[in-house]
Amino acid sequence: QFWVKFADSKSAGGVQGLVTPRTMNSIAPSKGLSNEPGQNSCFLNSALQVLWHLDIFRRSFRQLTTHKCMEDSCIFCALKSIFAQFQFSSERVLPSDALRSALAKTFQDEQRFQLGIMDDAAECFENLLMRIHFHISSESREDICTAKHCIPHQKFAMTLFEQCVCNSCGATSDPLPFIQMVHYISTTSLCKGRYSVRKPSINCGEVLRIRRVLMNSPEIVSIGLVWDSDHSDLAEDVIHSLGTCLRLGDLFYRVTEERARQAELYLVGMVCYYGKHYSTFFFQTKIRKWMYFDDAHVKEKTETEIIIPLHLWL
Repeated sequence: QFWVKFADSKSAGGVQGLVTPRTMNSIAPSKGLSNEPGQNSCFLNSALQVLWHLDIFRRSFRQLTTHKCMEDSCIFCALKSIFAQFQFSSERVLPSDALRSALAKTFQDEQRFQLGIMDDAAECFENLLMRIHFHISSESREDICTAKHCIPHQKFAMTLFEQCVCNSCGATSDPLPFIQMVHYISTTSLCKGRYSVRKPSINCGEVLRIRRVLMNSPEIVSIGLVWDSDHSDLAEDVIHSLGTCLRLGDLFYRVTEERARQAELYLVGMVCYYGKHYSTFFFQTKIRKWMYFDDAHVKEKTETEIIIPLHLWL
């Protein structure tokens, strides 16, 4: 799920604005991405559609002109090229081969995202962001990057510290500071409202509650839902737990920045996985309509058409 912060409720349209269409003046039609038999590129195509349709990312990335180029394995160049095709090409379906190839060459030593092999869309999305950081801010470490032009860290990064607390004996772990691009939540925790793990190494060995504190105010919040099994019976509960508006105080144990505490973020996109295949729902803010992207196939969707089939994809 992808949530964005808008300057005001009119920009987002609020909940009402999500279904209020605007004019199509000078708006290029949405384009699909090819995925020929054996390519298994649906995970990358979903991540690409997310990056293109996130207005904050697309506009910021457009302004970047210099980078550390890695030639035929340069993810920055490949992303620039596909974005130019999204904007200017008259074709309704575009190839993502150049980016797929650059991704495979970049992660060849790790044997990840290799050609023809299915991979994880969330991990692909995170790694694309980290490679953009590398191309434009390689002098800064991933965990402490403060470069003003680094889109991943300025727009996506959630600066957190995590601490385990035992409700029984009161023992606490040392705070662990870290940065994440995607915040993962167990569907069981989402439905039952608890975030607990069992770590018997601390004093009494009882169930510990994980407390995560957000220390910044990200413009884009990415949430990954983690299922406890392949055959979970929580699908309907998860759907009922979803909404179109999010406050960061409902997501974390504590939020330190006043701006972050007051912020409202709106749901603009979902990458779904079903039947060993990824597809994407995304809200186009310019026309205020939901679109469905299944590789080369692009369809306009109403809210009802999105909600009803969600139990299949989530």
